[in-house]
Amino acid sequence: MREWSAIILAGGKGKRLMPLTSLIPKPLVKVTNVPMVDYAISHLIYADIKHIILALAYMGKEMKEYIKKTWTQDKLGDVELECEIQDSKGTADAYRILTDRIDSKNIVVSMADIVTNLPIRRFMDFHSEKEGLATISMKTIESHISQYGVVLLDQNRKIFLFLEKPAPMELYLSSMSQREDLFLHTNVANTGIYCFRKEIESILHETGLSDFGGEVFPYLLENNYDLYGFVENYYWMDAGNSTTYLWANWDLLRKYAWPILPNGVEYDGVYVMGIINSGSNILIERPTCFGEFVQLENRAKIKELTSIGSNVIIGEDTIIEKSVIWDEIKIGAGCIIKESIICNNCDIGDNVVLERAIIAPNCKVSSNSQIRDRTLELGKEV
Repeated sequence: MREWSAIILAGGKGKRLMPLTSLIPKPLVKVTNVPMVDYAISHLIYADIKHIILALAYMGKEMKEYIKKTWTQDKLGDVELECEIQDSKGTADAYRILTDRIDSKNIVVSMADIVTNLPIRRFMDFHSEKEGLATISMKTIESHISQYGVVLLDQNRKIFLFLEKPAPMELYLSSMSQREDLFLHTNVANTGIYCFRKEIESILHETGLSDFGGEVFPYLLENNYDLYGFVENYYWMDAGNSTTYLWANWDLLRKYAWPILPNGVEYDGVYVMGIINSGSNILIERPTCFGEFVQLENRAKIKELTSIGSNVIIGEDTIIEKSVIWDEIKIGAGCIIKESIICNNCDIGDNVVLERAIIAPNCKVSSNSQIRDRTLELGKEV
C-alpha cells in the first residue's frame, strides 16, 4: 500500500467568478497565464505524491480533455494522474465516491481553484507526526471575524473547537473557560487542503456526511476523534471573485507566492512565454507577464502588475495597467485600461476607457466607449 495519494476537488462551477466562467470551469481560469488546476497538480507533484485523482463535475469532459492533452506521461514521469467525472453533493461526498480508487495509508485532499504556496510536505509530515485522523491547513486572515472562522487549539495543535462561521463568542467559550492550555485563534481561514488517514473512509460511508468544513469536522470533534490544525504563515488566495482574482495575479507577479511564479522565462521581472513583436518607443514596466504571439504597436505602454495572454494585439498609444488580458484579443489604439479583466476572444475599439471593468468572453467594445465599474456579459456589444 502506498504511503500517500491525493484527491484534487475540481468540480465547481465558479458562480462567484462569473462571467469569467461563462465558457470554462473555474479550475481552467488562468492566473498569470497558468490554469489554476495546473498549480494544484504541480503542488502535489512537488510534494512527491505519485497517485493523484481529479474529482470532476461541472464541464467534466472539457476538464478531462484538457488534463489529457496537457499532462502527458512524458511530463508526469512516474506520477499516476487520473480523472473521475462524478455527481457529488459536496467535498466529502466527492471523496466518498473515490474511496475504492484510493490505496494509501494517508490522503491529501486539495482544491483546483485556489493559489497557494502552502509547504505541503511539511503539512504532510505534521499530519504523520500527530497521528490524528485528520489535519486541516489553516491561515490567519486580516479580515472581519464574521467572514472567517474560529478555532480553539492546545499547545500540541489539537483542535477542540472549529467553527467556519462563528456565532457570538460567549456561546462556545464558556464551557472551556477553565482550560489554560487552550489558545483561541480568530479570523482563521480553512484553506481547503486536508490530510486524512484512510480510516476516514468508513466514517464517510457510515454517516453520509457531504461537506468537510460544515459537517465532517464538527462530527469528528463531537465524537472525540483527534483533529489537528496546521497553522503557518504562507500565501493562500481563493480567487473566487473578480477582485480576489485580480489580487492573485498581482501577488504572483510580485512573487508573494514564491516559488510559484508566472508562466514564461523571466527577464528582470518581465515573464515572457514567446515572441513579442513590438513597434517603436514601447514601455514595458515590471512586474508583468506575456503569453505567446503578443504584438505591441508603437508607443504602447504595459505598466506594472499586468498579465497579458497569447495571440493579443495592442494598438498604438494604448496604456494597460494592473489588468489581466486573456487570449485571442485585439485592443485598438489610444485605449486606457486600468484594473480590468478582458476575457477570451474580445475586440476592443480605439480610444476605449476601461476602469475596474470586466469584459466577458466574445464581447465587442466600440471605439470611444467608456466602461467604469461595470461588467459586460457574455457576447455583448457596446
